[in-house]
Amino acid sequence: MQRYVTAGSSARYARLKLLGYYAQRIVTSRTLRYAATRAIIATLGAVQGNAGRARRPQPVPIGAMPADGYLSMGRLLTAQQCEEILAWLRHRNMIDSRGSGNTFRLEDVPHGVRVGDYPLETAINCPHVMALANRPDVLGMAAAYLGYTPRITLVGLRWSFPVGTTDADNVQQFHRDIEPASIKLLVYLTDVDDASGPHSYVGGTHRDRMPLRLRRYADADVLRRRSATVVTGQAGTAFAIDTKGIHKGTPPTDRPRLVLVIQYSLLPLLIYEGERAAYRGPARLDPYINSLIVDNTRKDGARLL
Repeated sequence: MQRYVTAGSSARYARLKLLGYYAQRIVTSRTLRYAATRAIIATLGAVQGNAGRARRPQPVPIGAMPADGYLSMGRLLTAQQCEEILAWLRHRNMIDSRGSGNTFRLEDVPHGVRVGDYPLETAINCPHVMALANRPDVLGMAAAYLGYTPRITLVGLRWSFPVGTTDADNVQQFHRDIEPASIKLLVYLTDVDDASGPHSYVGGTHRDRMPLRLRRYADADVLRRRSATVVTGQAGTAFAIDTKGIHKGTPPTDRPRLVLVIQYSLLPLLIYEGERAAYRGPARLDPYINSLIVDNTRKDGARLL
């Protein structure tokens, strides 16, 4: 779970990061934002030279994702792998990050809590998570869409719980994210049907002119003009989205949902403090791709590869 930067944050250069975040939001033109992304890619290529070209994952076909902003990726985790993840998390603390900030466990969810996020260190050390985040085909998808070697800028494990009311948390209402040159991979870790909080994505809206001010959109306003892809599926079902498009995680009405979220970007995300955590798992991690989320040394002193 990454923490948002505020003017009073303890993060280094917090005010400069906030200034940069709001500065890039002023650029609402799709053409200018595309030109800025091409300039970022050119700069990264020039700075990294041969080392950067050697590191770049082999791009894979991504179909209509550039036009739609959405790509179905089938089941990236088996049912057994999802069960192992659930068993590992069962007795670990999560945080009521959208409410009290208190910690709790799955067997004792406080009344009225909508969303529970696991700390970053829990997320990256959870079985199968970093191996999946660094799979060649997943990195190839991100490289093909972004146009350059991606960097992992967010890893999150989030429960959404039914609370019996129609009110929704902000992430459970239609909205856009504003980060440039960035996509998210979402993986259901529980079975998801219409009653357990499916994700909804409005295809093509990532190509709209970006609004100057972020806002939440009423369902009726969105669906009056465009249809949404509602993603259901068994545990392990995965899909990628350009989060500049209109999307939401529907509030569950019957069963809770656990989702893994991995964000790939060309640059650090200015809206987050930039927290990193020690990784103690078996996966061999590329230091460039993982350096924004994982410490470059383990607690035992071993270097990441």
